[in-house]
Amino acid sequence: MNLIHASTPRKQRADKWMRFYADQQSDETLALIGKRWSRPETFRVFQVNIVKKVVNKRANLYRLQPRRTFDGFDQEAGDALYRAINADVILKRASRLTKLLKTCALQVGWNGSRATLSILTPNILDVMAADPENPERIVITHRAAREADTTYSDWTARSFFKRDYRGVPLRVEGNPGSVNPYRVLPFVPLFDRYPDDAFWLPGGEDLIEAQEAVNVALSNLWRAVELQAHGQPWATGISSGDALHHGPERVITLPEGATFGFATPNAPIEDILAAIQFLMRQTAAANDLTADVFDLDRSSESGAAKHVEQIDLKEARLDDIALWRTYEARLWDVLKVVVNTHAPGTIPADARMSCDFAELQENISETERLTNARSRVDMGVWSPVDVLRSENPDGFPTREDAMRELRARKAETADLLQTL
Repeated sequence: MNLIHASTPRKQRADKWMRFYADQQSDETLALIGKRWSRPETFRVFQVNIVKKVVNKRANLYRLQPRRTFDGFDQEAGDALYRAINADVILKRASRLTKLLKTCALQVGWNGSRATLSILTPNILDVMAADPENPERIVITHRAAREADTTYSDWTARSFFKRDYRGVPLRVEGNPGSVNPYRVLPFVPLFDRYPDDAFWLPGGEDLIEAQEAVNVALSNLWRAVELQAHGQPWATGISSGDALHHGPERVITLPEGATFGFATPNAPIEDILAAIQFLMRQTAAANDLTADVFDLDRSSESGAAKHVEQIDLKEARLDDIALWRTYEARLWDVLKVVVNTHAPGTIPADARMSCDFAELQENISETERLTNARSRVDMGVWSPVDVLRSENPDGFPTREDAMRELRARKAETADLLQTL
């Protein structure tokens, strides 16, 4: 249980970050306001979720479904297997949570009739790993409303224990020996970048701190609007105890020498808005996004200008492709073990899977892209091989691959023309 209790600060931080991503930021904002004001409940709290915007924009790998190709296993059966575990939806969310939390994991399970896939986040996960990519022990916390009802799943490559809230092993029906039936950990660690020697990657605090600053600034802004939206009436030369009734339908009678007027509001609305916008733009730029990603009134830009702005984002995406291609391969290996353990012989042991991620589309029209490609071919700078590789470089990493595909398409076209 020492492993569980020692990780409490990390789990609390992960809980907070996931609340921020899920639009649950009000309590944190009021707590920050309460450190400087005696009645934070009088503030109207607002949030513009820059955490979700930045994370979803950065985690764009599964924006379009990848193409998985199976070697040594029926393609339709492979596609059906991934549909059954809802892989594309779960992996899309996993990529976003990994971008937010920096370290997560996938767990492959079995529900009695088919394989399952779930995401494990740092708020419920404890790991022992000398090599971050090959953990020796993984403990999952199954939270409950009462602490006494909390349980833990304790995995190693050889054993599996279900433990109660005190760490005492519980009886697991059908597994009296507390054996891991897979003989491997049915998990795939996920990292936002190559982990080096640390399983729990640092980073991400800047985004959360920027979100907190924006929320407090928005609350202060609206507070100023509420307090200074109207002029403050004032009067001199009358008794402080006299009631002064005023309004557009009333004539105000003042004693000799008395004066009356309205003080003009002087809330620095524009300055506060400029500070908020500056913070949001800088946060976007620091996360490889265009600085105007939060601007709603963007002027129209040329495709070339947008292409230049996305260079950093494209470079970061290439890093993600290299990582997640590895994670997809490891997921396939674990999936084979789990499925074949419960349904022997379903997947050949030597079957392989390759994953082709969809390319990030340029911010130019289809007509512009095809015209550019046709011009390069007409000039002799490109051949049809180059066009195909530019459309899908991940799917055709070599010119030979593209040549084979073009020959197959040409043969297919000729066959179709003969049958028409």
